[in-house]
Amino acid sequence: MDMNKNLKELLRTYSLPMSVAPFLLAFACGVKTPLVFGILDASFFINAVLLLIGIILIHLAGNLFDDYIDIKSALDDGISLNQINFKNPKKARLILNKTYSIKAVEKILIIMLVLAFIIGVYFISQRGFTILSYMIIALILCTFYPISSRYGLSELTLGAIFGPLLINASYFALTGQFDPKVFFFSIASGVITSILLTAHSLMDYEYDVEIGKKTIPVIFKNKNLTVNFISFLILISYFLLTLVSYRYGVSRLIFIIPILCTIPVGYKLIMSLYDYIEIKNVQFIPKWYYGIMENFEEIKKEGFAYFMFRFYLARNLGIIFNIALAIVCLFVFVPAQRYDFIHFKFINQFLF
Repeated sequence: MDMNKNLKELLRTYSLPMSVAPFLLAFACGVKTPLVFGILDASFFINAVLLLIGIILIHLAGNLFDDYIDIKSALDDGISLNQINFKNPKKARLILNKTYSIKAVEKILIIMLVLAFIIGVYFISQRGFTILSYMIIALILCTFYPISSRYGLSELTLGAIFGPLLINASYFALTGQFDPKVFFFSIASGVITSILLTAHSLMDYEYDVEIGKKTIPVIFKNKNLTVNFISFLILISYFLLTLVSYRYGVSRLIFIIPILCTIPVGYKLIMSLYDYIEIKNVQFIPKWYYGIMENFEEIKKEGFAYFMFRFYLARNLGIIFNIALAIVCLFVFVPAQRYDFIHFKFINQFLF
């Protein structure tokens, strides 16, 4: 493999949409500030690009730090690098096969975190110490995440990071404001994002029991109950959007569009997880409405389709939810008259 492909795998860049999609939601809610369809405020878009770079750096550093901690813990327990064996054969394999040394990983982490810190300092200078408080919370949660599974809080922590924290911090960094509607959207986003780790934990159930991890499936001690819980989380996300719609009179489409867009992939995820539990001999056939599944043919050849197909479904559920909600929020947060120049009056009348 070439170095660029190696680095992508090391940093698990396939997980980036988990943070980019919630950012797009915050961005869509914030475009009212520069009046994007009126006077173009270049500083807003410069800040948005810088913020996105910072989010990407933190996300990828978090991925690498998670693998780094797991390997360091095993080494501290006296297990040699050659003897470490994760259930997921792709987990940290470039560190285990010594493509990247522990020292190289530490250098990459330092570089990424320093760059993210510089961007954070810039936003502190722009928005004050509220941004610093968000950064401190992010640091606490990201540091806690690698050990959160000891306390049965890993799914909750992940949802908090990629939901309320990321979305509200991004919205404040872009606008300098707090909006209760955005807060409720962020909770809905966090709930549906937590499904990814719950599904991941379900597929790692036996391994997690063996090493003593306290994930939701391990706490439930029942795989079917876990899948039912995932279904419940999807419904909770839908309920929160409905609540916002009725509480704030936002839009009749605010909950209809994300629901319609996510039902196909959500249903397939639930059915596919039941198949996984019952170990049925199923075919993994991506559909366009399931979202993008990168390099899936290569994944099938490597024998990881059983895991990555369900991972992609869970990941894409959150991506589609956030992007669909972001599109709706462009109409919700930007004054309706801004769309008149493209003669979308019939949409304005339907939405408002």
